[in-house]
Amino acid sequence: MVELADGSIFMLKMLIHESDLDQGAGDDAPSDLVTLRSTDSGRTWSDSTVFLQPGPDETAAYTPGLLRLQDGRILLRYEMYHKFVVNEPFSISSYACLSSDECTTFSEPVAIWSRSSNLCGSMNDLRQLSTGRIVIPTCHMEGTALQEEGEGYLAPTNTSVAGTFYSDDNGLTWHGCDNYVYLPMRGCMEPKIEELEDGRVMMVMRTQLGSLFQSFSDDGGASWSQPQTSGLHAPESCPLLMRIPQTDDLLLIYNDSTYDPKFDHYGVRSPLTMAVSSDSGVTWAIRKNIETAPEWEFTNPAAIITRDNNVVVAYEASPYASLEHPGQLGRTQMNLKLAIIDIDWLYS
Repeated sequence: MVELADGSIFMLKMLIHESDLDQGAGDDAPSDLVTLRSTDSGRTWSDSTVFLQPGPDETAAYTPGLLRLQDGRILLRYEMYHKFVVNEPFSISSYACLSSDECTTFSEPVAIWSRSSNLCGSMNDLRQLSTGRIVIPTCHMEGTALQEEGEGYLAPTNTSVAGTFYSDDNGLTWHGCDNYVYLPMRGCMEPKIEELEDGRVMMVMRTQLGSLFQSFSDDGGASWSQPQTSGLHAPESCPLLMRIPQTDDLLLIYNDSTYDPKFDHYGVRSPLTMAVSSDSGVTWAIRKNIETAPEWEFTNPAAIITRDNNVVVAYEASPYASLEHPGQLGRTQMNLKLAIIDIDWLYS
């Protein structure tokens, strides 16, 4: 999502092809990117309009991200899956393009990388630093992305390491970082970044180790420190990290859930929690839950903070197929939900 100059909100989301709904909402499902708009701070939304569809040699338009640049333009980043097949290496390209007219039109896309068999990004992952540099967190994967395991269950078998791509010319050219961040098991997944008050860049990442882990960069995302635990317990689930411009604090959205190594994805993805740090992520003194239903999975949060002091959070939600050990995600249908949180309530 991005807030436009007139106060409306522009959203890009992934939508599975109607003809492919029988595949469910898995990572390998073919998808388009569609747009929606809200003129009342996210309370109601327009019908969706198709924005981008896969071409003849492509299977899915994926992981959109929007960012208002310092010069007023809006940068769009997205991925195109050329191949994403069970038991085979994937092929993914990543692109960036610019809008000078509040998302009415976009420039021709520029490749961040092309037809990679081991690079992928994550949603809502764009940040522009105070220096003007644009940084995109990225995963480098080894092994196949999906492998069939019993009764058609698709299990990721890759090991993921986290790093970044960055641009110093407003997205015209892109460069990969000097080193990636490693952790055991499935590694560092779905990294998210934010610039700290002292100019460092902080990365938080999903892991299978019972906690969100973090890494830091002293050179604008070109290199990264060895990862350490944040001290926040969490299952294997996607976080979101961003700054609250009204207070300059950090906002983290994640699943504040007990680690359970015997459960599907290492714990229940509920509740969906907001945490606030006033000391650059050293401590998280404020924690408020958005949703708490234990029989539901809440994940992949994306958020903006609007000029009327609301945190607008979109996230995926689906009921668990089973909460009995070893547990099982549902995913026959995934809802896109949205919560509107007043910043004053968050701090109250």
